[in-house]
This record gives sequence, C-alpha cells and structure tokens, in this order.
Amino acid sequence: MMINIKHYLFILSSFTTVFDFTQDHSANEYNLKAAFIYNFTKYVDWNSSSGENEFIIGVVGHSAIYVPLEIIANTKSVNGKRIQLRQFSSLNNYTFCNAIFISKNTDQSIEEILEKVERKGTLIISEKNGYALKGSAINFILINNSVKFEINTNKLKVAGLNVSSQLLKLAIIVN
Repeated sequence: MMINIKHYLFILSSFTTVFDFTQDHSANEYNLKAAFIYNFTKYVDWNSSSGENEFIIGVVGHSAIYVPLEIIANTKSVNGKRIQLRQFSSLNNYTFCNAIFISKNTDQSIEEILEKVERKGTLIISEKNGYALKGSAINFILINNSVKFEINTNKLKVAGLNVSSQLLKLAIIVN
C-alpha cells in the first residue's frame, strides 16, 4: 500500500507542530522528543488500558524532556484521558505507566528497567544507542543532528500494543 504524499507530510508535520523551536539545540531536541512521544499516542493502540481515566507517562532518570512533557500534559489529552506524568529516579517505587521514557542519564541498566517495567500495555521509549535491540519498543536516535526513531516491532507485540502502519513507515525498523 502506498502512502499518499499529502498524508505523509501531514503526519510528519504533526510531529513537529507542538513547540516553537527558537531555543537552544538541547531544548529543541527534548521539545521535539516530547512532541514525538505525544504523537506516538495517536498511532499506538492500548487495548488493555481502555477503562482507565488517565494516560500515564513515566520518565526514568532526570531528563530535560520532563518540562516539555509537562506542558503537553497540561494542554493535551490522549483519547479523552488526562495525561499524568510520573518521575522515577529509581524503579523501587514504580507503578504502572501506559508509556515510559528511559533517559540516557539514568543509572539503571536497560535490563533492570525491563525487568520492572516490561508488561502488557506499556510502551517503552528510550534514547540510547542500541536500546531498541536490547528491549525498548521505540528508541530515539540522532542522525545528522536530526531526531529519528527506531521501532522494535517484536517488543510492541510482546507489550500487546498495536501500531499504525503509518507510524512504521516513518521509523527505522529493528528486531
């Protein structure tokens, strides 16, 4: 099936319209990643959490992404559900999240995080080279100073999440 070029440009532009990118490069990177995370929610189906009143996004480790995610949480919703953010410096007190972002600054290994987090209904998003192959469903990477993302379709299946083929067309697929 071929994607219509207008549809492709619409999808691509929806990933970049949440923020004004006149700030410094690092802030721009995390504003863009936060916008991506929010837009992922439009193309991923969480069947198992349909009865919940809130859509919970967790952040593991300290990251500049928290502030732009907070702005999104205060102004947007996911399928009519209020977005709630949770910050985890460690996963000792981890509670369920619909999506969890693993900061490259976390001291915990991906294996430790997956042991605590990996379960049905949780979209695991990371930003460290190689993490898509190690168990993250979506991993941000920088290519020529542009934010791109990898998708591990096997991990999406394990989590019981369905993803739109339109999102897959924008991703680098790894398994």
